[in-house]
This record gives sequence, C-alpha cells and structure tokens, in this order.
Amino acid sequence: MRRSHVGIVLAVALCALSAQPFASGVGAALGAIDSEDDDGLKGWTVAMYWDADNDLDGLTATFVDMWITHLTNTEDVAMAVYIDGLNTPANISTYTEEGWVEREALGEMNTSDPATLQHYIEFVLTEPSIAAENYCLIVQDHGLDYLGLCVDESEPSRPFMSVDGFASAVAGATAATGGWLDIIELDACTMAIVEMAYELRDKAGYLVASEKAVPFDGLNYIELMDGLSADPDISPLDLAIKMVDDYAEWYSAPLGTYPTLYPYMQDFACLSVMDLSRMKPLADAFSEFKEQVLPRDPAVKSSLNRAANNAFLALWMNCMACDYGRDIRVMFSEFADGVRATRPEAAAAADAIVDAVDDIVVYDWASWRFRDICTGMSVFVPPGEGLYYVYWDSLGRVYDQLGLDFVTDTGWDEVLHAYFLSQK
Repeated sequence: MRRSHVGIVLAVALCALSAQPFASGVGAALGAIDSEDDDGLKGWTVAMYWDADNDLDGLTATFVDMWITHLTNTEDVAMAVYIDGLNTPANISTYTEEGWVEREALGEMNTSDPATLQHYIEFVLTEPSIAAENYCLIVQDHGLDYLGLCVDESEPSRPFMSVDGFASAVAGATAATGGWLDIIELDACTMAIVEMAYELRDKAGYLVASEKAVPFDGLNYIELMDGLSADPDISPLDLAIKMVDDYAEWYSAPLGTYPTLYPYMQDFACLSVMDLSRMKPLADAFSEFKEQVLPRDPAVKSSLNRAANNAFLALWMNCMACDYGRDIRVMFSEFADGVRATRPEAAAAADAIVDAVDDIVVYDWASWRFRDICTGMSVFVPPGEGLYYVYWDSLGRVYDQLGLDFVTDTGWDEVLHAYFLSQK
C-alpha cells in the first residue's frame, strides 16, 4: 500500500548574505558562537556536498545563509559543507558551536570526480568537531537519471559523476573510516531510480530522492534545520520521513504561503524514502522477469509497451527533457494485469517486482498533478533505440556500458534491447 502524510512547516523569511564571495568564508561575517566545550557525540551531522560549479552557483549564498540561520542548536547538531563554486575554489567548512570554520581550502576541484566526494565523506566521518551518532549526506546539483549527477562545468567535458562512481565513493569512504551514512539525500532531479538504489545497497541506510525534476528550492531546508535543532535525537527513518513530509508541505501549499524562490503554484513534485537493505529481492525479481519474457514474444510486446507508456510523465518541466524513467509499480502492475490470463508466469514475475518495491519504498509523496504516476522508484525504459544511446555530457556513455550493478545482475538491458530498441 502506498503511504503518504503531510506535515507542518514553519513559514520563515529567507535572509540574504552580504555580497562577499562565499569561498572567502563566512566565518568573519557571522562571528564565532561562544559555547562550552562538549566532548560528547552530537545527535546528527548534516553533510552538504554542494556542487555549484555550474549554473546553480548563484543560489549558494542564499542557501548557506538559510542553513546557518535555522540551525540554532549547534550543541547537538553539526553541519559540514563542501562547496565548489563556478568562479571560486572549493573548500570544506563546518558549522558548530565554534561558528563557521573553514577546515580545508582545496583550490579548483573536479566535483564530478568520485575521489573528490570520497575525500569529503572521509573528512565528515573522521572530523572530531562534528562527531555524531548519525550522519546524513545531502548531495545538491543536477541529476540525469542513470547517467549520474553532479555536473562540473569547469571541466572541458562537463562530466557527470556516474552512479557507479557515486556508490564507489560512498563504499570507499565508509570502508576507510569504519563510519556509516544513515541517510543519503540526493537533492537532484530524477535520482529515485532502481539503478542508484541498487548500487547503494547495504552501503548506507536510507536513500531519499525524487523520481522527477526537483524544483529550484530543493529540500525544505528551513524545516530540516529547525526540526533537527528541536529534536536532535530523531531516528534515521523518522528524519527521512520528515524530509518527505516537509517537502510535501513546501510544494503543495497555496501560492505565497512560503518564501519560495519561484511561484510553484502547487507544482509537480515528488519525493520518496527507500530502504537500501531491501534491494536484493527486487534484483532477483527483475532477473526472473527477464527469464519469463525472453526471447522476445510479440504477444508480450504490446502489453509491455502500453504499460511503460502509461508509467511515464513526458513533460519537459518535470523530466528535464532527459529522463526516461518509468515508475516501476505503475508499469509492472499494469503489465501483470494485461497478461495474467495469457502469460501467468510473466504476470507473477511482474507481481514480484511490485511486491519488492512495496517493501523498499517505505514512504513516498507525489503532487496531485502526477495523477498517481509517481509512486517512489523508477527504472530506465527508453522510447526507442536513439534515446538508449543518448548522453548528456561529452563522454559517450550509454546504459549498458556504465558498470551498473543492476544491469549486470538482472539483464534488464537485454529486455530493453528485445522490446524497446526495435521501436520505430
């Protein structure tokens, strides 16, 4: 059963930073915050990986000011921030009882390089001033479905960090430090995909992400910081659910209710929580599905194509013209119903996929505008051969050449070749 719930968020006006470049540090402007030393672990550390080495750079100062304004309980909650601006060098800073402190001046970095992300996560998990019981990594930038996230426009090829590279960075950092990320939140478009969730299986606790485009405001950072300040002992699952509730409130409220960057007017928006420990049964179900529908069966083709088309919202503003993820529960539920009488084994395999996603997606919300098309997790299904081989940086990467564990373990690319790449 699909679960959703709308929480309450405080309406607080955003404050603007001064015109000083962010990379010079905001500590001097903010001043140090006097407090008694506390050698105990904090309840939470929120780690921001803020890739603004692209057209999002103009929003950096606004969001930094928002975070430090609303994180009022620095005794129990810490923040670490990696920022790489378009025209400024990268740095790592922390915000604690000490105020804003620049910890590492990194110079020009390739923020799409997994090694950069791994270095940052290792810093977060080992820095004594932000040691905590729980860690939440938030990655902010553009997302491109199975191609990855975190574009770096300072690099000649404008590369994105691959899904495999992202997961490798997380695995490498946690293995090197013995630490753990309780929540990974991808504040980037179209990243609530099985390809990412499966790559991160057992590498973190929960994945919070959106199947479709993320509006410019991204997460409800005001309520995230206010809420953690008030309840630093919140559990990882409850915090992940709260992120969804607060997101729902922000994007479904009447126009003018909150200080949004743009007038969203109850825009298309969705967010879900995935339990990364529950991924294996889904891969097994996809693998069995492949066995049931291959070799290509013309009787299956029409039902599979119809189901895929009905599980896709093809509007530029919500898929950024590059997302071809189909909602898994919608697609495979419809397919199963369409072939249950003629291909019961294939229907049973599709049912198993739906059941597995029901177990993984522990919480989700989608705007009423989606008409129940988005239920928490998507899988790549191109409308034809041309878009199977399309890519959006200059590296020429395509779906079955990206080292995706999901592809290797399920053979989903074989299903795509048989049933979708032959379409005109």
